[in-house]
Amino acid sequence: MLAKSKPSNKESVQKQLEACLSDLLARIDTKSSESGHHLSPETSLFKKVHAQLNEMKEVQLALEESNEKLAAKIKELDSITHYLISILCNISQGLLFIDLQGNVTTYNAAMEKILEVEPQRVLFKKFWSNFDDKLFGFSIREALAHQESPETLFVSLNSPFGKHYELEINTTFISDETHSNQKEDSMQGIIILVRDITEIKRLQLIAKRNSRMKVLGEMAATVAHEIRNPLGGIKGFASLLERDLADKPSLKKMATAIVEGTDSLDQLVTQVLNYSRPLQPHFESMDLVKLLQELRTQMLADSAVRNRVEIFVETPLSCLLIQGDIKILRSAFLNLLINAVQAIPQKGHIILRINQTDTHALVQVEDSGIGIPPESLEKIFSPFFTTRPDGNGFGLAEVYKAVEVHGGEIEVRSIIQKYTEFTLKLPLKAYK
Repeated sequence: MLAKSKPSNKESVQKQLEACLSDLLARIDTKSSESGHHLSPETSLFKKVHAQLNEMKEVQLALEESNEKLAAKIKELDSITHYLISILCNISQGLLFIDLQGNVTTYNAAMEKILEVEPQRVLFKKFWSNFDDKLFGFSIREALAHQESPETLFVSLNSPFGKHYELEINTTFISDETHSNQKEDSMQGIIILVRDITEIKRLQLIAKRNSRMKVLGEMAATVAHEIRNPLGGIKGFASLLERDLADKPSLKKMATAIVEGTDSLDQLVTQVLNYSRPLQPHFESMDLVKLLQELRTQMLADSAVRNRVEIFVETPLSCLLIQGDIKILRSAFLNLLINAVQAIPQKGHIILRINQTDTHALVQVEDSGIGIPPESLEKIFSPFFTTRPDGNGFGLAEVYKAVEVHGGEIEVRSIIQKYTEFTLKLPLKAYK
């Protein structure tokens, strides 16, 4: 019977074999009961084999059931792993894990964006092979040695390609003393979570600056009014003295100095009052490239500037049309150029870079002058703040006000004795 079957697969062969064995055992039992004889040793052995085969079948079924459960668990684990990896890759914070040996075992996309080093150069390599030990404001070596790390730090970071970041660093140390000096050490180490707060810091600085300038503007307007009232009387009496002392040259010279002093003070008061008044821009289409080229020509027309300062205009654009007030922007850019010239003590250069994005015009004014001290960078747009003995502190304040009324932004970067760069970002369309 078995010889005539043609199994298609392993299961069909096994079923046919079991059927044959069952049939054979049934016949043996029938003959034994009819004859009343005891089973032969071969028949007893045959029945034992059949019983063992049944046990093996039960074990096989249990094994298959376990395999199905295991496959389901593996599938579930794969799904969870994929989910966690997806979160790790897409969170906005940078994530780094360094084990007790100093090897980097986790390095997500956000961290790569900040540090600008490819994962293949970082993963499963010593942290110090690519980065400074105190990159995040504390010593990684000491933290691993003492198995503790600071919870929160704020650091400034310049990436390899020169981009500046303000970062919030949060760290957690994972330790398990029961697995010391074993393979499980790879599961112990420092988790470093890095949040880019550059934009938050920038907005806080703008808000702080706006608040300070508003208070200063209101105070300045009040003081200017109080000064202007008696100033007219001082100038009037000094003018009378100047006339009456015509026959006394030395005394007349003093009266003349008083009149000139009141004129200078009146000019400053006028500036203060003009600053405190809100600008009323008239938006129209204007070519920013043309405006800056005209200002370059105007500045170089002065031989005192032309003989010691070179001014370049760098742009891939033949024209850049924006909606703006040409008078206000002309005054703002002229103030920046005058400041740049005054910042260059001997010979140097000024570069005007013009570019655009989909929504904004970008203008950079860079000079090779003496630079601005870091402690002054937050104050330079405030009225009355100046680093020059003969300055009144209104030039950059007016520039800031002009950019603000256009709905733009202005930033400054500077390195002492190297350069200062102002970046203006102006909307292409009229700001409402």
